[in-house]
Amino acid sequence: MDKIKHLLSNDNLRIVFAGIGNVLRSDDGVGPFIAREIRSRNNRVVIIPETGVERYISAINREKPDVLIFIDCVNFEKEPGYWQAIPVEKVIDSTCHSHNISLNKLSEFFDSEIWVIGVQPSDLRVGEQISEPVAWSANEIISLINSF
Repeated sequence: MDKIKHLLSNDNLRIVFAGIGNVLRSDDGVGPFIAREIRSRNNRVVIIPETGVERYISAINREKPDVLIFIDCVNFEKEPGYWQAIPVEKVIDSTCHSHNISLNKLSEFFDSEIWVIGVQPSDLRVGEQISEPVAWSANEIISLINSF
Protein backbone atom coordinates (compact mmCIF):
# COMPACT_ATOMS: atom_id res chain seq x y z
CA MET A 1 0.00 0.00 0.00
CA ASP A 2 2.89 2.34 0.74
CA LYS A 3 4.06 2.03 -2.87
CA ILE A 4 0.64 3.12 -4.20
CA LYS A 5 0.58 6.08 -1.80
CA HIS A 6 4.08 7.02 -2.96
CA LEU A 7 3.00 6.86 -6.63
CA LEU A 8 -0.16 8.88 -5.99
CA SER A 9 1.74 11.57 -4.12
CA ASN A 10 4.22 12.12 -6.97
CA ASP A 11 2.78 14.91 -9.13
CA ASN A 12 5.50 14.30 -11.72
CA LEU A 13 4.09 10.88 -12.66
CA ARG A 14 1.38 10.50 -15.28
CA ILE A 15 -1.03 7.89 -13.94
CA VAL A 16 -3.73 6.12 -15.93
CA PHE A 17 -6.44 4.31 -13.98
CA ALA A 18 -8.35 1.60 -15.88
CA GLY A 19 -11.60 0.42 -14.30
CA ILE A 20 -12.20 -3.16 -15.43
CA GLY A 21 -15.22 -5.36 -14.86
CA ASN A 22 -18.72 -6.30 -15.86
CA VAL A 23 -21.20 -3.89 -14.26
CA LEU A 24 -23.97 -6.44 -14.88
CA ARG A 25 -22.32 -9.07 -12.65
CA SER A 26 -22.65 -7.51 -9.21
CA ASP A 27 -19.23 -7.20 -7.52
CA ASP A 28 -17.40 -7.68 -10.82
CA GLY A 29 -18.39 -4.08 -11.54
CA VAL A 30 -16.23 -2.71 -8.74
CA GLY A 31 -13.48 -1.52 -11.13
CA PRO A 32 -15.77 0.74 -13.20
CA PHE A 33 -17.58 1.83 -10.00
CA ILE A 34 -14.32 3.07 -8.47
CA ALA A 35 -12.99 4.57 -11.70
CA ARG A 36 -16.12 6.71 -12.16
CA GLU A 37 -15.45 8.37 -8.81
CA ILE A 38 -11.76 9.20 -9.29
CA ARG A 39 -11.29 12.94 -9.60
CA SER A 40 -9.39 14.05 -12.68
CA ARG A 41 -6.17 15.96 -12.28
CA ASN A 42 -3.53 17.16 -14.72
CA ASN A 43 -1.38 14.09 -14.22
CA ARG A 44 -4.25 11.55 -13.98
CA VAL A 45 -6.39 9.97 -16.64
CA VAL A 46 -9.30 7.63 -16.00
CA ILE A 47 -10.36 5.09 -18.61
CA ILE A 48 -13.28 2.75 -18.07
CA PRO A 49 -12.98 -0.16 -20.50
CA GLU A 50 -15.30 -2.36 -18.40
CA THR A 51 -15.09 -5.82 -20.06
CA GLY A 52 -13.22 -4.68 -23.17
CA VAL A 53 -9.80 -3.76 -21.83
CA GLU A 54 -8.17 -5.43 -24.83
CA ARG A 55 -9.78 -2.81 -27.09
CA TYR A 56 -8.28 0.02 -25.03
CA ILE A 57 -4.59 -0.84 -25.40
CA SER A 58 -4.00 1.93 -27.96
CA ALA A 59 -6.01 4.48 -25.97
CA ILE A 60 -4.01 3.74 -22.84
CA ASN A 61 -0.68 3.86 -24.70
CA ARG A 62 -1.63 7.21 -26.29
CA GLU A 63 -1.77 8.66 -22.79
CA LYS A 64 1.91 7.74 -22.26
CA PRO A 65 1.49 6.77 -18.61
CA ASP A 66 4.41 6.41 -16.26
CA VAL A 67 2.14 4.22 -14.16
CA LEU A 68 -0.90 2.20 -15.19
CA ILE A 69 -3.24 1.08 -12.40
CA PHE A 70 -5.85 -1.54 -13.25
CA ILE A 71 -8.78 -1.64 -10.83
CA ASP A 72 -10.50 -5.01 -10.92
CA CYS A 73 -12.25 -7.72 -8.97
CA VAL A 74 -9.62 -10.26 -7.85
CA ASN A 75 -10.04 -13.60 -6.14
CA PHE A 76 -7.52 -13.40 -3.31
CA GLU A 77 -9.36 -16.19 -1.49
CA LYS A 78 -9.96 -13.77 1.37
CA GLU A 79 -13.08 -12.29 2.94
CA PRO A 80 -15.40 -10.22 0.69
CA GLY A 81 -14.22 -6.64 0.43
CA TYR A 82 -10.57 -7.45 1.14
CA TRP A 83 -8.46 -5.34 -1.17
CA GLN A 84 -4.82 -5.01 -2.01
CA ALA A 85 -2.59 -3.15 -4.44
CA ILE A 86 -0.10 -5.50 -6.08
CA PRO A 87 2.34 -5.34 -8.99
CA VAL A 88 0.74 -6.89 -12.07
CA GLU A 89 3.32 -9.68 -12.21
CA LYS A 90 1.96 -10.99 -8.89
CA VAL A 91 -1.53 -11.43 -10.34
CA ILE A 92 -1.66 -15.06 -11.38
CA ASP A 93 -4.87 -15.15 -13.41
CA SER A 94 -6.87 -14.50 -10.27
CA THR A 95 -8.98 -11.69 -11.65
CA CYS A 96 -12.64 -12.47 -12.09
CA HIS A 97 -12.14 -12.78 -15.85
CA SER A 98 -14.70 -10.46 -17.31
CA HIS A 99 -12.00 -9.76 -19.88
CA ASN A 100 -10.53 -12.14 -22.42
CA ILE A 101 -6.87 -11.90 -21.48
CA SER A 102 -5.17 -12.03 -18.10
CA LEU A 103 -3.87 -8.74 -16.75
CA ASN A 104 -0.41 -10.24 -16.49
CA LYS A 105 -0.41 -11.12 -20.21
CA LEU A 106 -2.05 -7.80 -21.08
CA SER A 107 0.75 -5.95 -19.31
CA GLU A 108 3.14 -6.98 -22.09
CA PHE A 109 1.49 -4.35 -24.33
CA PHE A 110 2.52 -1.44 -22.10
CA ASP A 111 5.85 0.20 -21.30
CA SER A 112 4.78 1.64 -17.96
CA GLU A 113 4.95 0.41 -14.41
CA ILE A 114 1.73 -1.54 -13.82
CA TRP A 115 -0.20 -2.15 -10.61
CA VAL A 116 -3.51 -3.79 -9.85
CA ILE A 117 -5.86 -2.63 -7.14
CA GLY A 118 -7.89 -5.77 -6.59
CA VAL A 119 -11.02 -6.22 -4.51
CA GLN A 120 -12.25 -9.62 -3.30
CA PRO A 121 -15.84 -10.14 -4.53
CA SER A 122 -18.73 -11.57 -2.58
CA ASP A 123 -21.29 -11.97 -5.36
CA LEU A 124 -20.72 -12.44 -9.11
CA ARG A 125 -24.29 -13.29 -10.05
CA VAL A 126 -26.20 -11.28 -12.61
CA GLY A 127 -27.19 -7.96 -11.07
CA GLU A 128 -26.09 -4.35 -10.96
CA GLN A 129 -25.80 -3.99 -7.18
CA ILE A 130 -22.39 -4.19 -5.53
CA SER A 131 -22.43 -6.05 -2.21
CA GLU A 132 -22.04 -4.11 1.02
CA PRO A 133 -18.48 -5.24 1.91
CA VAL A 134 -17.25 -4.56 -1.63
CA ALA A 135 -18.97 -1.15 -1.75
CA TRP A 136 -17.40 -0.26 1.60
CA SER A 137 -13.93 -1.15 0.29
CA ALA A 138 -14.59 0.65 -2.99
CA ASN A 139 -15.39 3.84 -1.10
CA GLU A 140 -12.23 3.43 0.97
CA ILE A 141 -10.17 3.10 -2.25
CA ILE A 142 -11.89 6.12 -3.82
CA SER A 143 -11.14 8.21 -0.72
CA LEU A 144 -7.52 7.10 -0.73
CA ILE A 145 -6.97 7.93 -4.40
CA ASN A 146 -8.81 11.25 -4.23
CA SER A 147 -6.89 12.32 -1.10
CA PHE A 148 -3.75 12.82 -3.18
